[in-house]
Amino acid sequence: MAFKLLYTNLAGPQGDFLVNSAEVFEAGMVGVVSGTAAGDPEVLVADDDSTNLLGIIDDNKTTQFYASSVSEAVVSGQTTLAHANVINNSFNLVSTDSPGILLSSPTNGTITGASGAATVSYSYVIPGKAGDDTTLGSGKCTLWLQEGEYATDIYEITSSLAPAGYAVGLPLVAADTANGQKGRLTARVTGGPTVGYVTKTPTAGNPYLHFFKTGI
Repeated sequence: MAFKLLYTNLAGPQGDFLVNSAEVFEAGMVGVVSGTAAGDPEVLVADDDSTNLLGIIDDNKTTQFYASSVSEAVVSGQTTLAHANVINNSFNLVSTDSPGILLSSPTNGTITGASGAATVSYSYVIPGKAGDDTTLGSGKCTLWLQEGEYATDIYEITSSLAPAGYAVGLPLVAADTANGQKGRLTARVTGGPTVGYVTKTPTAGNPYLHFFKTGI
């Protein structure tokens, strides 16, 4: 649920784009500049098919916030994760010491088959934290289009892509719709245009993905 600007050579983000009323997003996700019927610029959540002007959203328009648990330790016999309300398709078994672990209930964070030490990663809804709409008053969205280094804890975690898969130097694209994490940065090859490159891999101690956004 957090997005950080580490550095950029230019003064500030663009803040003059209209935001589509149907969109849902958090700061740190990828946005694409499209056009309204009247021809005005408008921000939509990007996916792997987006080829127009891409930027990093710096506003929230959501009813709930998400976070990432990176390389969480699981011990033999454990039946629940540290967090409930796990996002579907985000559960990833990082280690293979206990290969039979399954997520049996995303809502309750219940797991089965923990027969040895293991580590898992996943995304989850933060409990007790209401959403926010920072576009409500203006109807506009702030977008970082500039080259620079940024960090976010909102990125795609899937059964096939753990945070350890975000190796330094890998290209990042906007996740597609299929995994329910549309608009999040991902290192999973989806055929979309490159948004940036990994500069620091998320870890258990620091779950932020650091990346260098390429120029427009």
